[in-house]
Amino acid sequence: MRSALFYYDIEDFINDNGIASPGTGIGSNCLYNIDHFKLYGGEIEAAVRLGERFRATAAYVYQKYDADKSGFEEDWTYYLPALLPKHKVKLLARYKVWEDGWLQFSSRYVASRKTQKGSKLEDYITVDVGFEQGFKFNGMEYTAKAFVNNITGTDYEEIAGYKMPKYLWGFQVGVKF
Repeated sequence: MRSALFYYDIEDFINDNGIASPGTGIGSNCLYNIDHFKLYGGEIEAAVRLGERFRATAAYVYQKYDADKSGFEEDWTYYLPALLPKHKVKLLARYKVWEDGWLQFSSRYVASRKTQKGSKLEDYITVDVGFEQGFKFNGMEYTAKAFVNNITGTDYEEIAGYKMPKYLWGFQVGVKF
């Protein structure tokens, strides 16, 4: 088990305000000052190991903010403090299929949050699966991974205006020196 509390108390927080429409990549680099900004919350994580074959982790994050009003909020293209979701949950399970071969399942929940000009990003859940195989060759350790992220095909945006891929698959090879 692990838990943490956090509290940030920032004076003169800079809100980077890109005035471009979402997705264009063109911005104005307008900066506005928020006199006083506080971000606080907590996180709790639990990990369990059942025998040599099964491992699982679950984590929950709660975060909230308070910010002084500057009078410019209505004209901002986005308001950085409001882009943070209040709730996030992550789950991870790994099952050892054979020597150094792991089947992995993970899921992530992100709560709804405000975004550009008062619109809202809906909450979403993604599910990922993968397989990892470790092996040794010529005295070096290697890892090969194959994965599919968002296997349910969830439509979601982490940042407003930027749709995430419906499915993302990949293959990765790593070496440990």
